[in-house]
Amino acid sequence: MTEVAIIGSDMQEVVGSATAISLLTGWPLYVGAIITILDSFLFLFIHYYGVRKLESFFLLLIGIMTITFCTNMVISKPDYGEILYGTIVPTIPKGSVNAMLGLVGAVIMPHNLYLHSALVLSRKVNYRNRNEVNEGNYYNAIESAISLGVSFFINTFVIATFAVYIINKVPGSDP
Repeated sequence: MTEVAIIGSDMQEVVGSATAISLLTGWPLYVGAIITILDSFLFLFIHYYGVRKLESFFLLLIGIMTITFCTNMVISKPDYGEILYGTIVPTIPKGSVNAMLGLVGAVIMPHNLYLHSALVLSRKVNYRNRNEVNEGNYYNAIESAISLGVSFFINTFVIATFAVYIINKVPGSDP
């Protein structure tokens, strides 16, 4: 059942990437889909040379993404006090339910679960040795916590930027 959910998520990512490429460049949707498919093959090619090289490549991409989204948020000048308050006491401003629903769908990352389970399986651990298993679990928990923490901040950058846009562009959406 998890595999079916992952396939569904991957299909959304291909369609979303193809749509984004089409919107950004004006190219037809099928060209965006082809580019997205080709980048998947690039990931497989890098994986052929080792999991660590693939992880390093993703780390580079995630670093670039984090910096650009953070920069975009700083430029949009959100109310940081409201962000902190919203982190502690979640609220939905009047008139922004549709935006909220879209963001919830956009920031959920089920492939993260698949990625981390695949990373656990890629580690060389003697499963008969309890100490090695405990050590493997410890380091995988740290790796997952860091990944999910970075994901939290990236999502915060995106949501804060989008919220500034919604509040400034949609009449009657002020909290």
